[in-house]
Amino acid sequence: MKHHLIDRKFGFTLAEVLITLGIIGVVAAMTLPTLITEHRNKEIATRVRKIYSDINNAILLAQNNSNALGDNSALFNPSNSSYQTALNFSKYFKGSKVCTSHLDEKCKEYYYDMKYSKYYTQGTDKATVSSRYEPAIILNNGAILFIYQYNNPNCYTMDTWSEMDENGRPVLDENKNPITHTSPLDYCATIIMDVNGNSMPNRLGQDAQQIIIKKDKVTPAIQPYLGSESFKNILSGNDEFIYEDYKVGE
Repeated sequence: MKHHLIDRKFGFTLAEVLITLGIIGVVAAMTLPTLITEHRNKEIATRVRKIYSDINNAILLAQNNSNALGDNSALFNPSNSSYQTALNFSKYFKGSKVCTSHLDEKCKEYYYDMKYSKYYTQGTDKATVSSRYEPAIILNNGAILFIYQYNNPNCYTMDTWSEMDENGRPVLDENKNPITHTSPLDYCATIIMDVNGNSMPNRLGQDAQQIIIKKDKVTPAIQPYLGSESFKNILSGNDEFIYEDYKVGE
């Protein structure tokens, strides 16, 4: 008896292929934005750590050159203008250039608004942005350092300031007057660094971070609306960004 082998061909119908492709497309549409965001955040966090380290190394080198180890006021000199400090600091970043201000025609591309890390009003009734006017050091890797030099002798003064709530609105007393406080201000300077220049997202707490220069140390900003929570996370190795999306003027 002869046995006949039956040749059977298995395949998918066009409908089955289309359904499968549709499922793959839906899954990709759901996961791809998250993967892209995670990749971008990882890249930004890496740049933040790198440039923050470069800034600290440059400050140490400046201290050594000035025979002023441990004293940041040698470089961030209270008798200098912000522009003079930016010029002096730029010498420690190979290939960098300095922009005087937002009024410099050749530097307009380096001045732009940054969103705060959370809804913040600056004492108004509407959400605002942080606008840059300070002298800027443009690094050869595209990062920008905005320099603000305080002119308080020995980097110290007693500062009077109005109390604000977490959204930047004045806190009032029972007579509807702003509550004020007086406390020490021991800043030599502040630096706002944007690690990818004028590329988005241009937000404090993401690609932009504020650094405080004190006489004896360098620290992240302490205010949440300036991105302090994200900055501390990044420096600790936790790449979680903490910020709120808001519309300017809302």
